[in-house]
Order: sequence, then C-alpha cells, then structure tokens
Amino acid sequence: MTQDSGQIRWWQVFVDPAFIARRRLRQAVGELVERLALAGQGTWLDLGCGARPYEPMFDVERYIGLDVLVSGHPPVSKRHDLLFDGDRLPIQSGTVDGVLCTQVLEHTARPENLLGEIWRVLKPGGSLVMTAPFLWEEHEKPYDYFRFTEHGLRHLLDRSGFGIRAMHKTSGSVETLAQTCSIYVFNNLRLPVRGFGRVVTACVCAPIQILGLAAQKLLPDDRNVFLDTAVLAYKDETKSLPP
Repeated sequence: MTQDSGQIRWWQVFVDPAFIARRRLRQAVGELVERLALAGQGTWLDLGCGARPYEPMFDVERYIGLDVLVSGHPPVSKRHDLLFDGDRLPIQSGTVDGVLCTQVLEHTARPENLLGEIWRVLKPGGSLVMTAPFLWEEHEKPYDYFRFTEHGLRHLLDRSGFGIRAMHKTSGSVETLAQTCSIYVFNNLRLPVRGFGRVVTACVCAPIQILGLAAQKLLPDDRNVFLDTAVLAYKDETKSLPP
C-alpha cells in the first residue's frame, strides 16, 4: 500500500453521518489490496471510479478510472479516464491485471452482464476486488436496483467464472444498526437553517455512531445484520460459463 492511503480519521465521525460505513469499506478494501502485494506492477481498472477515493491504495504501473456519464452522481464529481455505456467495457479482452468495483453492482440493472464484462477484460488469473451492499438506504435514485447477501454474491461470482480467495462482511450487527440510525436522523431531523445539518451530524449522529462502535465490542453478535460484503476474487478459466 502506498504511504498515503487516504485513511478516514477518527475525528471525521463528527462531520460524516455515514462514518461507520465509509471507514469499514476503506478498511476492507485496504486489507484485500494488501493481500495482493502489487509492488508497482500491473494495470488496474477502477470500474465506477467516481472521485477515485481508493487510488492511493494501489501501487501499480497504471490505474484507469472508468465511469458512466449519467448516474446518481453529478458528472463534475467524476475523475474518469474512460466512459462506459452500461453494456460493454471499452477495454480489450484479457488486458488488465485487476479490477476494483466497489459499491457499483447494486447500480447496474444486469449484474451478471457487468461481471461477465469484468471477466472478459481480466487477464487469466486476474484479480477482482469488489464490495456490494446488503443493508443501506435507497440512494443515487433511480439508479439503485439491488442488495446482496453473502450467498447471493457467491452465486453470482461462481456463475460468472470467478473463484473466491476471500470474502467477509464489513461490519457487525450493532454498528450496522447504529449506522442506520445515524442516517435516519440525518435524513429526517431537518430545519431550514443554514448549517443545521452539520450541527445534527456533530451533536446527534456522531454520538450514535460512537456508541454503536463501542457497543459492538461488548455485545454478542451473530453478524447476520451487516452493511456490505467485501470480496477478493480471481478469473477462473476452468469454470464453464452459462450461455
């Protein structure tokens, strides 16, 4: 991992009502990237790159940002090198060493088609680092189509020709409930007063999230309620793909 990984700092809980989700996602992606030991080699595609928040984690020879023009994010917020038409990736088959696809799968109407395109552009044995939500509010409307269980993701990846090296849930049940409560408060406790949202975040959302993080360490948890799943997979050419 590069020296500046863009780590989310503890104090950001006072300015971010989704602090738990963002921090856990970044930790999960960072752990998977660490396992790859990239060492300045290879070409990686950031699929659905947005503002490219994970790029500092990737010590690679070439990092390509790709996004769609029309989505729930304004075009000005995207730092893409290439644009995707939603159907076929503008990348030659078998030419990239790895693909990062984080919080994107729920925004495509045909997840298996997207996974098939990722499989196509990867070199044999190439890696896929992916995250997808299980419990989160509707967002980026109307481009929000799916949520995924751990078993659903395994099924999709297997059918799309991927083997799985690692898969884990990013959060525990208690902190997930705290995060959901924080988002509820932020979205619904509103006054038409400038700066009121920042006050709510610091004075209400932050204590909820801090309490949730502390309680997560103390209370029993079967981890069946969680925010996201993080996956490290690889292109497995021994698998027969569906027609």
